[in-house]
Amino acid sequence: GMTDLQMLNGEQRYMTQLEVKLIKQSSPIILSGNITKQLGKKIAFSVSLNNLLKDAAFLSAFLEKKLDDKLRQYSLEGEAYLPGVIGVHTIGFLQQREGLWSHGLRIKYGLLGEAKNLHHECSIRQQIKVETGVRGTYKLDIGHEFHCMETPAYNHKVHLKHEASASWLSSQMEVNYGKHWDEKNNKKKLLISQAFKNSSGPSLVNYFMEFTIQVLEKQVNYRTQLQHLHNSQVYLQSSTNFEVQYNDHVPFVAGLQWKDTSRHALKKWEGGLNIDTPWLYLYAALKLHQPQHSAYLLTTELTTGKALSIKNLIVELFYKNEGNEKEGKIHIYTPATTYLQASTFNHLGSNVLHSYSEMISLWNRLVKNEIHLENNERAKFLCFKIKSTKQEFNFTASYQNLPMPKKTNFSVKSTWRDYKSLPITLQFDGQIEELKKEKMLYQKRGTLYFRHPFKLPILQSLLLQETFTVDKKQKHYFLETKVLINGVEEAVQTLTLGYQPENPYICAGLTHPYNYRLFPKDVEICILT
Repeated sequence: GMTDLQMLNGEQRYMTQLEVKLIKQSSPIILSGNITKQLGKKIAFSVSLNNLLKDAAFLSAFLEKKLDDKLRQYSLEGEAYLPGVIGVHTIGFLQQREGLWSHGLRIKYGLLGEAKNLHHECSIRQQIKVETGVRGTYKLDIGHEFHCMETPAYNHKVHLKHEASASWLSSQMEVNYGKHWDEKNNKKKLLISQAFKNSSGPSLVNYFMEFTIQVLEKQVNYRTQLQHLHNSQVYLQSSTNFEVQYNDHVPFVAGLQWKDTSRHALKKWEGGLNIDTPWLYLYAALKLHQPQHSAYLLTTELTTGKALSIKNLIVELFYKNEGNEKEGKIHIYTPATTYLQASTFNHLGSNVLHSYSEMISLWNRLVKNEIHLENNERAKFLCFKIKSTKQEFNFTASYQNLPMPKKTNFSVKSTWRDYKSLPITLQFDGQIEELKKEKMLYQKRGTLYFRHPFKLPILQSLLLQETFTVDKKQKHYFLETKVLINGVEEAVQTLTLGYQPENPYICAGLTHPYNYRLFPKDVEICILT
């Protein structure tokens, strides 16, 4: 073995050599290497191996570094050879000049039997440039290239530009690929860009966004745009629009508008929505108006097309709340047809509720409805009416309690009226009445009345009345019961109880309209003691 260190004209050269001889008659295996540090910042080194393989194997590299006020550069050149396996020649560099960074690498190589002949080549190159402006602008420019002779399908070139400031932002990327990646008219190209712009002010919010994709080989051109505007200078208004473009077609458009022109605490809002697609078109408008503090008017307009067709459908809602009075209306219509029109008016007092409603639609004629409810300490009343052009239904229920003379009444009645026939009435009434209240005479009467119009195997009408009398002067109790069936058949039953100490008695009597041989129409039985 041998080592040597030399100094020549400012260079430092270190050399080492190792010889190995396995058999006396054979050539020695020699491994040698040297490292040279040249003037400036250059370093070269090499390693070689002889007499082991078919040919000599070697590895060498040269590194250089350049530095000054504006430039920083690092370069590398190297070679390697392994007989029968691979041969490589590499050149690379890394450079910075102010805000520009550059990087490149080129490799020539041969494999196996062609290891000495470097017929294959691959290269890669990248560049990054950064700029900053005085007003906060920022620019970024990136370039990237890859080329390999053996794989032309993977060759490509990428260029990215990005710019940003306080009010806007934009990016563009271009990708070229395929066999003709470095030609100007290359068809295999991908273009992507995006932009954002902010034009807002003290009383204005204004945004714009755009995104595009182009694939030239596939003839694809896609673009999306979004615009938003909000203005509060005179009154509040806002608009948002979204649009999609595809190959010179517009498959989707949407817009939303809103405006607030309220004054003096009276609300007035207007808004609209429109959507257009290949399958559906939709337009909707909404207005909310407050003509006075207690009233609101809401109007909605709807139009659709293509898959579902609705033309100028308008819905109006009105609501008014003023003290004890509440009013509501709904109107659904088109210029040619009224689908639904309804209104309601409600008055609410301390003990009274009155409601009146009307409704007419495409499927039925005018229908009126009325509800009246009273709730007092001594009187309660409910009335429900519903009426159309041909039919009417009434339902009433009442309760009344009078102090002088003392009387309690209740009634439930329902009537169904068809103008082609007689009305149908179902009724149930009752009464408890104090007829007399004297020192020597007390009399009280209760009445129940029921009738129905149906043909059933039961009574159609029934009147039941009982009168109870206490006569202290004649010293007897008297109970009279009257039954009136179907308005014509009357039966009277009496019961008298005398309580004189010396002569108590009890009598019972019956009067009826039926003809029975064994049971007379008028009979009275008394028991005396």
